[in-house]
Amino acid sequence: MTKLLIVDDEWMVSDSLRSMDEWKERNIEVVGTAGSGTEALQWLERTHLDIVLTDIRMPDMDGLELLQRLYESNPEINVILISAYEEFTYARTALRYQAKGYVTKPIDTDELFSIVDSLLFNEPASDGPKTYHEAIVERAISYMKTHLGKPLSLRETAEEIHLTPHYFGNVFKTVTGETFVNYLTQLRMKKACELLKNPELKQYEICERIGYADTKYFAKVFAKSFGMSPREYRQGYARKV
Repeated sequence: MTKLLIVDDEWMVSDSLRSMDEWKERNIEVVGTAGSGTEALQWLERTHLDIVLTDIRMPDMDGLELLQRLYESNPEINVILISAYEEFTYARTALRYQAKGYVTKPIDTDELFSIVDSLLFNEPASDGPKTYHEAIVERAISYMKTHLGKPLSLRETAEEIHLTPHYFGNVFKTVTGETFVNYLTQLRMKKACELLKNPELKQYEICERIGYADTKYFAKVFAKSFGMSPREYRQGYARKV
């Protein structure tokens, strides 16, 4: 699990960032919060860290000095800077010491997690999918295939893999190029074609096995997908064999 430390002298900001569900969705553990760069370094003495999310303006040791210290002693740690100011000198220092991102307050969470996700993409898996998002989609598709007979929804599938529906829907479309609904329909139509090859199965039985309660609606979706009715598809297959 990826380890994250939040560094900000404003406890309300730290607490708000720490409590976001998006960390768990990405298999990131927020190990704690620190109020200064000095306190962050103390955390590092007793805990392995992968990401440090730090404010710039803090008492004792600010975020830029912390960035420099980590660059010199622990360059493998990814540092993301937060600031209420858009100052060129900050950005220049951030670039010099290889900060992975720079986010201004008030924090745009979409921008923040876009940076976080880019860091997770850069961690190749030893087995299976290469990225975290691909792993999410692989799990989702596996669940969909084994539950085609149920009236599946994006929300239900997202809950099954412990993600928010909005986040899951965006990830699914990014990875597959299809919306959840379109991809699910394709899976059901592919399964319908397999089942139609069995002459003993009635059309309503096929509908039940792929999650459709209305045979007329199933026939309409099938015709839109393949340009023929389920009956015509079955007859065409029967002539081939």
